[in-house]
Amino acid sequence: MRKRMLKPIAAMAVVATTLFGCASSNDSMDNTTAMEGTSMSQTETMGGNDASETTVMAPVAVAAVPIATLNLTNTEDVGDMFENIDDTEKYDAFELAKKSPNLSTFVTLIKQANLVSDLERLEEYTLFAPTNEAFANMPEGRLEMLLQPDNKAQLMQFMQHYILPSEVSSAQFNSTQRISLSENGERYIPVDVRMNGTVTTIGGAQIIKSDIQASNGRIHVIDGIITPVETGGAGTGAY
Repeated sequence: MRKRMLKPIAAMAVVATTLFGCASSNDSMDNTTAMEGTSMSQTETMGGNDASETTVMAPVAVAAVPIATLNLTNTEDVGDMFENIDDTEKYDAFELAKKSPNLSTFVTLIKQANLVSDLERLEEYTLFAPTNEAFANMPEGRLEMLLQPDNKAQLMQFMQHYILPSEVSSAQFNSTQRISLSENGERYIPVDVRMNGTVTTIGGAQIIKSDIQASNGRIHVIDGIITPVETGGAGTGAY
């Protein structure tokens, strides 16, 4: 069996593919075959259908966020997240994320990375949303580094790992999948599903509350920071 790829939101250009299961040696990797429940209607970049035409834009300047202003603790039980909202589908996925105090740091970093407008251009998407405590457990100094004004591009790339430009339910994940971060697939985020599907990790971060349904997608809350890996290697440690 070989791995099938899913690409997250690309650098300042929305590159949407879909999540595939394990393929036989006779299966093709073209973009005409979609997993049930997902759509290939968005398989093009903002710069054109050819990835080579994509224009990478410089990030817009945004005032730096002092790390002392971020809330790095969870103020409600994970099981209670979104439970006080009668109808989560009244909100788009990012607006819904803003409703949970446990995701305040995630929301702040999405804004700081200038990705809100990219989300608004997507018809549907999935968020892997780390809790505040997930960011608190980052290696010392990394979050501070990403918040430096000179590191806007790195922050943008880091936060793109948490956005899939299609709606993917937790039931669609399996261990024969990976999220590609490069054209050749050598840099990717692994997907691991264990214990009869009850434990799913994305890049080493476990989904601890899944399938919060929004009007245009869903949120999977995770307990850690996503760590990409290189083919044949360990975590990159880039972030």
